Amino acid sequence: MTGRAPAEVAPLVAPPPHARSRPLSGAASAGYRVRVVDRTADLPAADWAKAREVAPSVFMDPRFLATVERAFAAQGRFHHAIVVDRHERPVAWASLCTFPVDVLTLAGPGLQALASGARAVLPGLGFMRTLFVGLPVSLGQSHLAIAPDAEPGAVVAALDEALETIAARERPWLVIWKEFDPAGAARLAPLLARGYRRAELPAMHELDVRFKDFADYCGALKSHYRYDIRRSERKLRASGFRVAQLHDAAEIRRVYTAPVHRLYEAVVAKSPVKLEVLPIEFFHELVRQLPGLVSLTTIADGDRIVAFNWGMMDGRVHHYLFCGMDYAVAHDVDLYFNLMYHQLDDALRRGPERVQVGQTADAFKARLGCRSTARYFFVKPCGRVAGTALRHGFDLLFPDRSPAPVYSVFRS
Repeated sequence: MTGRAPAEVAPLVAPPPHARSRPLSGAASAGYRVRVVDRTADLPAADWAKAREVAPSVFMDPRFLATVERAFAAQGRFHHAIVVDRHERPVAWASLCTFPVDVLTLAGPGLQALASGARAVLPGLGFMRTLFVGLPVSLGQSHLAIAPDAEPGAVVAALDEALETIAARERPWLVIWKEFDPAGAARLAPLLARGYRRAELPAMHELDVRFKDFADYCGALKSHYRYDIRRSERKLRASGFRVAQLHDAAEIRRVYTAPVHRLYEAVVAKSPVKLEVLPIEFFHELVRQLPGLVSLTTIADGDRIVAFNWGMMDGRVHHYLFCGMDYAVAHDVDLYFNLMYHQLDDALRRGPERVQVGQTADAFKARLGCRSTARYFFVKPCGRVAGTALRHGFDLLFPDRSPAPVYSVFRS
């Protein structure tokens, strides 16, 4: 199956007068000012469509934004910002949210172990209301687009002033701009002069595609890497488990039940990095909003799904999204490895230019032949207590990350 072109922006209803954007401006914005709306439905369609021209990503698609907004309506507050120049021409676009997060999730293992014990007495320890430039869905993607001819320093100044206005109203502990690749982080360097510090998130792993399917991919591997895959595949065949790759939206919604969703929750509970726990409504709404782009790979023991992985096509890029599995049977059949292999087979058959295999599990994804690209965020405290905590504990909360290993897995 060939890759799809980026989905067109869905038509949006013009906002009623009482819901129209609010101007936020300041001297430091050097002629730029910010318009903010609080609902995706109120976005000015033509102005936001330009964001998709600058950053042709499904993660800036209003349908994706609406999916996140609906799923987290009870937990977060959402805003969308458009930076315009003195001629009212849009030059930058961003989605924002205020959301409670566990800031200890990125800490080193020593601090996490200490915090785990302390939470027996103080269960809310480490959870802070945070204002994000970004959304509460951790996929290694930013929700900020800046036009190539814009002045990054002026964009940063204008947006940061808008964030200060929002923060005064919503009273977060932290302001965080997330998740940026090295080029994106370099454009945001002016944040460092505005009281922010930069830290690392888990790297994104990507596979450049030159294979028509998984068999073709395996044929290109060096023998011992291919042997490891064949060994895992034999375990799965011997188990009698069945693999299905679902693309029909109605079928995916029917299969993805509450018991299946609990497998995702089990994976999140074991993950060393968990900024959010997505509700089942997010996945159902994602399929409803983006039919044909979203897929679900499942592994079942009889009628019971024991593992799954969500995937999504975004133009010429295939994204691994989120997985779930039954840890009681995972080891015996190399469940995680086989799930990733079958997801890769489905991805390759769609004809992408590259596959983003996700973050974490660095060694396994390096052995798939992926290259890793760093992801960064910028953080600034709001208030004296948060400022003191970051000043004295920044390196403990956000330690440097070890580089992902690199393997030469292909024959030539």
